[in-house]
Amino acid sequence: MSIGLIAGLLAPLAGWILDRHGARLVMTASLGIVAVAFFLRAGMTELWQWYALSALLAVGMPGTFMPVGKLIGTWFPKTRGRMMGTAITGNNVFGLIGVPLLNVVVISQGWRLGYAIIGTCLAATALAAWLVIRDSPSQGPVIERQGPSTGRRNPPDLDLTIKEASRTPAFWLIMAGLTCAGFSYPSFMTQLIPHMEAEGWDSAKATFALTALAGIALASKITWGRLSERLTARISFVIAILIMSSGVVMVILARDTAMVWPAIIYFGMGFGGIGPLMTLVILEAFGLKNLGAIQGSISLVAQILPVLIGPILAGALFDSTGSYRASFAIAAGIFAIGAVCVFAARRPGHRQA
Repeated sequence: MSIGLIAGLLAPLAGWILDRHGARLVMTASLGIVAVAFFLRAGMTELWQWYALSALLAVGMPGTFMPVGKLIGTWFPKTRGRMMGTAITGNNVFGLIGVPLLNVVVISQGWRLGYAIIGTCLAATALAAWLVIRDSPSQGPVIERQGPSTGRRNPPDLDLTIKEASRTPAFWLIMAGLTCAGFSYPSFMTQLIPHMEAEGWDSAKATFALTALAGIALASKITWGRLSERLTARISFVIAILIMSSGVVMVILARDTAMVWPAIIYFGMGFGGIGPLMTLVILEAFGLKNLGAIQGSISLVAQILPVLIGPILAGALFDSTGSYRASFAIAAGIFAIGAVCVFAARRPGHRQA
């Protein structure tokens, strides 16, 4: 998993290429790299090959998701919140459907066929991306020009460069806020099953709780997207991460009682908004033209720091206290700090002509 940090290191480069050569090329090439990384795993015979292919996978990862925000911002400017929420559900849908199906394949036919199937599906997706994606409406049919807007009208994009954006307080506050939100997976999600088992739950029940959380997060994504069109992405993000913070506190207080279930559902509602809102916050603050470079620079910190700190801190605190409650309390505090940072990240003023 540590090799995956390569993805964070390469995010600025992927963003720079995205801004200059378009989403179609970046997404197709990145999906192709990821497809090769999975397909070649089917023939692995040595441990070093596993590490090498994991590194190749990490190289391709940034370009598979970063173009989504730019495409949606270009094609659906009036409804980009709900469209982003819809697009991001793909991660959760595969987790709920694809993983169980692949598990059947691995159990019955072995892991080599499982990796070959993933690689083949990704190669087909790369081909579809090349054939279908167009970087702007001028390259294809116009999907939205005078589409209805829901509620509050967002101000026009500023289209700041990375240099201009980095000179604003909003850039650093957003970077800090998104980094805090990034602790949700390595500091809470991956520790939830061990926490529940330590509190006395059996493995099957703890696993079902995590599955329920994922399902709630999936169901809430589109709602958060629509809310961002009414309240702005910044305010929606603040609400979502505050729900996460208080949800973690509820999990701590519930311990092994039945109150864990509403706590997990409540946390999942907030967690579902983080994925679509992170990109929308950046897009709303700094514009679309240089979104790739700005998002890549923020991701360099927001993706790496939580992975480096979160699991190690959680493990060390468990070893010293015999419980994950202390690390969860710290995570709740980090989320609250993230809410404050993003709330304070006021949109930069218009550029001087």
